Amino acid sequence: MQDKESLRAQLLSQERALRGTDFTEEDRLSCSALLSSALYKDASWIFGFFPLPSEVDIRVVLLDAIAHKHLALPLCRPDGTMSFQEVLSLDHLHTGSLGITEPHEGSVVMPSNDTLILVPGLAFTHQKARLGRGKGYYDRFLHMYRESCTLGICRKHQLLKSIPTDQWDIEVNGLLCGGTFY
Repeated sequence: MQDKESLRAQLLSQERALRGTDFTEEDRLSCSALLSSALYKDASWIFGFFPLPSEVDIRVVLLDAIAHKHLALPLCRPDGTMSFQEVLSLDHLHTGSLGITEPHEGSVVMPSNDTLILVPGLAFTHQKARLGRGKGYYDRFLHMYRESCTLGICRKHQLLKSIPTDQWDIEVNGLLCGGTFY
């Protein structure tokens, strides 16, 4: 099995090669499945992420959460910590130090038993292992909130048979890929 760094490099190269590919229908299927799921319907808070171009475009879910639930998005700090800030509008986000669209410092929200945490990644497996971008923000955050419901979201080409893992890697509770839950 490849080590994490070489797999990340391969996946980032694949991301560049797929730029310009139209994933609209695949992303629509995933968003539609999520919005109609019990996981989403039963949650009061959605801890989401503002998608990078290589990630599932979940902006329709973010907008629905603003309109019908409560939304929080991650704010990554230079010290390696991440917190979720309440977001009332996607118009008030900015590009953070890591090049990720994020909220300004504001009202920090902690997950509770009715929170659904949507988790991005470079790749996932059917067994719900996740490979992130290598900074450890989500693993550190999720380690503190192991009881929270987590759902990884990816595109079909990001679903792999295996991913190298370490003891500190946190698996997601569920996975949504191409409109199908695993």
